[in-house]
Amino acid sequence: MSISRRQFIKSSAIATASTALPLSLTLPRHAFAAGGDDYKALVCLFLYGGNDSFNMIMPASGANYQNYVNARPDIHLSSAEMLAIPPTASGQATAINSSMPNIAQLMAEEKATAVVNVGTLLEPTNKGNINSVRKPSNLGAHNKQQSAWQTAWNTSEYHSYGWAGMMMDLLPNESATVSESLSLSGNELLGGQNSQDLRISSDGVRAMDTLGHSNAVNNNFIKLVDQPYGSLFSQEYISRLKGVIDFQSELDSVMNNFPEDESIPASYLGGQCRMVKRMIQASEQLNHQRQVFFISLGGFDNHSNQRNLNQPGKHDALLAQIDTALSAFYRSLEAEGLQDKVITFTMSDFGRTIANNSNRGTDHGWGSNQLIIGGAVSGGVTYGTLPEFIPTDGQDATGNKFIPSTSSEQMAATLCKWFGLSDNSVDYIFPSLNPANDNRFPSRYLGFLGEATEPPAVPEKLTIAKVFASDTRVDHTPEMAIDGDDTTRWTAHGLGITYTLELAAAAAISEIKWSQQKGDVRQYFVDIAVSEDGINFTTISNITTPGNTSALIGFPISASNAKYVQLTCNGNNDPAGGRWVGWNNFREIEVWGS
Repeated sequence: MSISRRQFIKSSAIATASTALPLSLTLPRHAFAAGGDDYKALVCLFLYGGNDSFNMIMPASGANYQNYVNARPDIHLSSAEMLAIPPTASGQATAINSSMPNIAQLMAEEKATAVVNVGTLLEPTNKGNINSVRKPSNLGAHNKQQSAWQTAWNTSEYHSYGWAGMMMDLLPNESATVSESLSLSGNELLGGQNSQDLRISSDGVRAMDTLGHSNAVNNNFIKLVDQPYGSLFSQEYISRLKGVIDFQSELDSVMNNFPEDESIPASYLGGQCRMVKRMIQASEQLNHQRQVFFISLGGFDNHSNQRNLNQPGKHDALLAQIDTALSAFYRSLEAEGLQDKVITFTMSDFGRTIANNSNRGTDHGWGSNQLIIGGAVSGGVTYGTLPEFIPTDGQDATGNKFIPSTSSEQMAATLCKWFGLSDNSVDYIFPSLNPANDNRFPSRYLGFLGEATEPPAVPEKLTIAKVFASDTRVDHTPEMAIDGDDTTRWTAHGLGITYTLELAAAAAISEIKWSQQKGDVRQYFVDIAVSEDGINFTTISNITTPGNTSALIGFPISASNAKYVQLTCNGNNDPAGGRWVGWNNFREIEVWGS
């Protein structure tokens, strides 16, 4: 049986999945995937312990750099220990630790970027509303926050599955030889209901832990297969075990075609990157269109002796290992023409405290900075907003922690969208990002991957500040069309009568709705124009109403920055004719947009 037909690993993974309600019963997966045959891969580097990412990415100059120095008198980086990287969209000067010169170069080439002050949020949170909005529990707990980064908030609790695992549930590949989710360490990120990760190591892929090891268990295993005996059941069982050995042999033959890339350093992290590179190269033979990898590096819980002033310490050494491994990994992909197909990103438990502690270290924080690397990155800018580096009284501080200005789920959703999920699928995995939420985030996506464009904002009913008309009956005034009472109405007789609405603020208008007296027997003729200043109007639509309803009906329009809407009324086609065709009215009017 050829490797393309082997399902041993996949079947084993599916058998261990949860028996809760299948996604297929609640979500039509085939309708939600964006489709496409192009190969893509995501590589998550999890930094265990809580990376002090504000000594990785920090303010480069000005008042906020001085705030940074003041808050961290024992561990801050001097200007000589920093390298300039692209500023934020608002123009904040930004720098990276000089232990990471290769990633700085990738940022200069617009092949990498950073997302700053990102963290686990349930809804937009700031200093003004922090006591009234929902917040993740156990913000300082390693295990809880590691889980929060790898899963997603599901209305009242976190999902039982990792967001990448759920993503792979929605992008199933029944022809894959082994699971497309591949981990080199334990994680929650890749666990889905149907998709499960395959554990691999820097040494290779093993169908069973005992295989490939010279020990008594493995020797007895092979002897048992070579000398079958016993009942038919036993022989069938042994035959299945032999299938594992055959499968391992075939898998080894595939991986042997792709030796380690020695241009990637042989460090702990580099060894993982080498294996990821081999699996990417083997993707076609493994029938993989999508691959998700989980790699990791520990040692970031630095409560003491993180660094000495003007003298790099253990944290800088960890950053240097990240720099050399990830940059070499990217360059190796570039040499194969794969750089646009793979995105590598970092996550960590949480950021660290704003101010250093008395032991020249930092404690558990909240907001953090993360790296994104890949040829598809929309570089040239740092994403997000650098917080004010002032503890307690700072506008971005809650005690000694930064309040994140960007959600970790927005970062994850941007990756999912690039990977091939539709907006509906993103809303399913990340309901906190749904634009229909009351306290909604400004966008699902952050824009660091150009393909992930933000869908139009959900329209809302706009506030009308004033109304006036060129003519009116005394007892049917213009205000009666916006009083919320469908039994009252504005009325006027004649052609070319204008009815003008002034909005409380300029807006992007997407729809206007109105109801009319005798709208179920008459068609009314109305021209719609918009204006920014109330003087110069541009006609954008000519409406003939359907004539079959007196209820509120909507008419789509498109105006990007309008404060005034003018309706020019030209009578109706009343079947009775005569003087009735000259009458105009509105019972209720609503304007919708964003």
